[in-house]
Amino acid sequence: MEFRHLKYFVTVAEELHFSRAAEKLYLTQPALSKQIRALEEELQVKLFDRAKQKIKLTQAGEAFLETARRILEEVERGVENTRRVARKEVGQLKVGFTASALHSVLPEIIGKFRQIYPEVELILTEICTEDQVEALQNYRIDVGFLHPPIRDKSKSLSLHLLREDSILLAIPASHPLADREEIAIESLANEPIILYPRQKGPVLYEQFLQLCEKAGFFPNIVQEVEMTQTRLGLVAAGMGISFIISSVQNLSNKGVVYRPLVEELPKLQLAIAWRSDDFSPVMREFILYFF
Repeated sequence: MEFRHLKYFVTVAEELHFSRAAEKLYLTQPALSKQIRALEEELQVKLFDRAKQKIKLTQAGEAFLETARRILEEVERGVENTRRVARKEVGQLKVGFTASALHSVLPEIIGKFRQIYPEVELILTEICTEDQVEALQNYRIDVGFLHPPIRDKSKSLSLHLLREDSILLAIPASHPLADREEIAIESLANEPIILYPRQKGPVLYEQFLQLCEKAGFFPNIVQEVEMTQTRLGLVAAGMGISFIISSVQNLSNKGVVYRPLVEELPKLQLAIAWRSDDFSPVMREFILYFF
């Protein structure tokens, strides 16, 4: 049985008229009648009762019509799915991101990508930069939104810079330092400091320590907390002073004020990273469309 036979049969069954069906199929009536007879012979059943000017489906023909329609629909879905694959509109993309990406570029990027490629399954995971590098190298994620510079000894990753953010101090609103417009680093010499964990963000951590060392003191680090909201909650509770990225200062946190340092810390970069040898259609489309 050929696929075209099913299409011919369904068209005749819907028109119940060989001439009209032949016209829709761009066939001659004799040629269409011959194809339907060939189908009946192959099935060894009579699909139509033929009269001089009128035809109708037999009981077997009505049953076969449901089957034929279902097969045609499945084939159409398969063809469309194949075309979507060719257009890179289906697949899966595993995305890692930092908190700063979530509060800056990520929502817009993901929103646009979902509109254009709704069939692509997006799996998003919030993880720190160091863990993203490892996850990319071990194929656990396909793309990462992270903070360079990164430790990539194998040189297997590609980076594209997206933005730079300033570093601000997060201070309890009731703290005396909250009245100042800018704060010098030496003012933190005797203050409890809440930092992002060293192993999760070693570059920024080391930069802060060097800044304190130049000012002549070693910081009193009382806690290391990864989640930005948790750090801000501790600041609001008066547990200490922390650092945040300027892109997240609009988070609603009563009892916290944000102030710049007099001594400007290096800006924190946000970049997108991916494996240089990843030529999967979905990944290529994601990178090429946005960047």
